[in-house]
Amino acid sequence: MASVVNATVHGEMKCAPKRERIVISGMSGLFPEAHSVREFADVLYGKINPVITENNRWIHTPRDIGPYTGKAPELQYFDAQFFMVHQKLGEKMDTMSRKLLEQSYQAVYDSGISCHSLSGKNVGVYIGSSFSETETTGFFDTSSSRGFGIMGCSKTMFANRISYWLNVKGPSMAVDQACCSSLTALDLAFAAINRGECEAAIVGGCNLCMLPATSVHYSRINSVAKDGRTKSFDQDANGCVLSDAINVIFLQKASDALRVYAEVIHVKNEYISLRSENEFPKCGFYRNPQETASFLRDFYTEAKIPPQAVDYVEAYGIGNPESDKSELEALDEVFCSHRSDPLYVGSVMSNVGFTVAASGITSITKVLLGYHTRLLAGNLHYNKPRQDIPAIKNGKIRILDDHHSFNGNYAAVNAFSATGVNAHVLLKDFRKQKVNIKYQY
Repeated sequence: MASVVNATVHGEMKCAPKRERIVISGMSGLFPEAHSVREFADVLYGKINPVITENNRWIHTPRDIGPYTGKAPELQYFDAQFFMVHQKLGEKMDTMSRKLLEQSYQAVYDSGISCHSLSGKNVGVYIGSSFSETETTGFFDTSSSRGFGIMGCSKTMFANRISYWLNVKGPSMAVDQACCSSLTALDLAFAAINRGECEAAIVGGCNLCMLPATSVHYSRINSVAKDGRTKSFDQDANGCVLSDAINVIFLQKASDALRVYAEVIHVKNEYISLRSENEFPKCGFYRNPQETASFLRDFYTEAKIPPQAVDYVEAYGIGNPESDKSELEALDEVFCSHRSDPLYVGSVMSNVGFTVAASGITSITKVLLGYHTRLLAGNLHYNKPRQDIPAIKNGKIRILDDHHSFNGNYAAVNAFSATGVNAHVLLKDFRKQKVNIKYQY
């Protein structure tokens, strides 16, 4: 039975349906040196640096970047028959499209339900993607007369192929919002479930580093760390390193979910601005702290949750000294006023590198693991705290340099893109008291 709340309309008492809670019930992913979320957890909690030079995908490394990338394993494998893909089409398909099919299956399976049970249902599919470095082998090869180039490499097929395989009838789209793509996909899915457009949603993000060109382009708007270490919020931060990730989460209404990692309270993305002078290092990922703070205050007003209630922020931490400083200044202004306990801040970018369009879901996966294990993974490469950020010096903000026990209620994920978009997500722990049932014989 749906819960109701009372409202007065024209002097009469009316009953309105109460919005159902929306939860993340399944997750999956490929990450640098990790076949699964379980192996991703091993990387995080084992303090392993998966950004390496071995098995480099290109012969010549441009001098603008180093030889390091975070590489997901076994991208060459795909079970075309299982996913009802013609063999010739499978050969032409973008690698990200193939792996998104696999990870969508895994995320639904992780939620405890069968993919077959979704057939015919109103389930949305929202995939965040940006650049594709693998389409050159499929789309630009015109030797095939079967038209598989478009069907295999069109970005909208990243989502549509999943909908087709599952035989679901909800919205299905790929979203390009640069580095905020996967969080924008989550925003659209969250809103669609709230509006009743779909009853559940598959939300994913994808990025693969197959060619050096993308890293070279990013090096011109944000330093690329030639030593392979993204030193988020560290005094010696010198940029980020690009990495692979294909990750998916499954959203359901709480009443339908068999498993719950966390409740999604609010999601928002908004174009903020780019600096008009656009000069390095204050370009691309740099934000005016006051503009970011204004966006965050509006977010928490809409969410009807005070920022001081948030126990942990999974920040962006792109590794650009100016960008990191401006992000922490905004977090200090919004979260740390009238606060008795320190705000804990971390960035998964320090652990596995910058996963671009998939970075939002990568951050969420880390937070979900924190809820699941009651332990937040610490940053890698955080050795020298910034001395020019008052909130770090006075202890209002504590960067997690080691794993930290986590029994908090609210956690947030913060992100921004090189194109001027900010995104933010608020998650809540979903604790359900265990009820001991006494059976009568």
